[in-house]
Amino acid sequence: MTTLDDHLETLRGTDDLVSIDERVHWDGMAASIATEAARHNCPAVLFENTPGEVRFASGVFGGPDQFASLDRRPWRRIAQSLEFGPDCSYEAVIERLSRSRASTAALEADGEPAATALADTDLYGLGLPTADDGSPLVELGIAIATRDGDTSWAPIRGIERRSTRLRLAVPSAFADWCGERTDASVALGVGAAPLVAAFQGWTQDRTVPDVPGLATGIADVPLGTVDSRVVPSEANVLIDGRLTADGTGDDPSDRTAAWELSCETTTVDVSVDRVATREDPVVAFAPFEGPLTDDLHLASLVEAAQLFRRVNGYWGVSPVEWIRLPVEARLGLCIVSSEILYAGFEWQLANTLFSFSDLFDKVLVLDENADPANLARSIDDMWVKAHPGNDWIFSEPNAPSAATPTYRRNGETGSRLYINATWDPHWDEEYIAPQVTFETSFSDSVKDALEERWEALGLDDLIGPKRDD
Repeated sequence: MTTLDDHLETLRGTDDLVSIDERVHWDGMAASIATEAARHNCPAVLFENTPGEVRFASGVFGGPDQFASLDRRPWRRIAQSLEFGPDCSYEAVIERLSRSRASTAALEADGEPAATALADTDLYGLGLPTADDGSPLVELGIAIATRDGDTSWAPIRGIERRSTRLRLAVPSAFADWCGERTDASVALGVGAAPLVAAFQGWTQDRTVPDVPGLATGIADVPLGTVDSRVVPSEANVLIDGRLTADGTGDDPSDRTAAWELSCETTTVDVSVDRVATREDPVVAFAPFEGPLTDDLHLASLVEAAQLFRRVNGYWGVSPVEWIRLPVEARLGLCIVSSEILYAGFEWQLANTLFSFSDLFDKVLVLDENADPANLARSIDDMWVKAHPGNDWIFSEPNAPSAATPTYRRNGETGSRLYINATWDPHWDEEYIAPQVTFETSFSDSVKDALEERWEALGLDDLIGPKRDD
């Protein structure tokens, strides 16, 4: 398994983590540093010296801007935390997430989680990072509740209202599933698998209450129990109490997490009875108002995997190679690489994607050999291969307002746009420009001489192993 602690150590070993040893206060300072680190494509940041009970980390599930010239990929940290390996390709990540199902094996909860109860239940003693209004943030965690003996986990965004009360935004479907009052837990400081499973269970086209089963189907997630609730044993902080879902509470804050854009949410309160932590606990957080934040990366992969699954089964064939919702566009753009089955298929594909998700209002269709790791090339194809007069297709101005774009927030209708940056299937092969590669650009004699010279100079040893991502 890969716990958050293990994930941080792996990031440290690959020079993808920066530790800040100077004392950093939870009151706004940590969030400001995390925002600037994400803005400048820095490694993940671990705040080692904080005044509260917990340390905190940011960027642990994030990644660099793909327009920057870096060898690290935006999905690498999440793939690493999911035990897919740091060199797992984007196509492999999306395919594996699209095939994730709740494990059919019986869940094995090994008893009490590793977190131990604190002497009191004062939430303020945790020292969580704060929002602009000074409210301690509760995020990148999960809410845990049980109904009729079955446990489910859901994504959360919230704040500490008082020393013994949390106010959280959760998916409305999860609140309805819980009922008006129920015993519940909140787990913080968990790895990517519980978070991804919670997203998949409650923010997708299908509701899957068996989120612990989803999590164990994605990765090896050890489980424990608290008052019959199945919880991830890896949680660095476990908060137990009573959840009230009467729908009368104000929104926790003026911030919005990326997962909230794909589902209806409601507000719940948790009256806290017990706070438990692991030894030397660490909690991940994301400054939601910043760029390239962890929640955007998680939501991007989960939504892309759902669309990949649905669209590849829609026509009874699997023409789509990959789908991306770039975090650089804040999920407002969908890029799809696909075989064009027949003339007009790109139009059907774009409209199918629009019907499956209301996050974006722009779809860019690329040829099947497009590289998902090269966002700049995808954007280049949009300008070079797509004619603005013929291949930029706007709908009538009566489409529903998309959830993520910031230029239309009044709920009014507008136009959708799809861009066809593929070769026309009517064209003969001889009229389609071949892809320029080393193999197609030089004669066999030149290639053989270059390979011999390369080996003689030992360039493979100087460059290091080839990356696949």
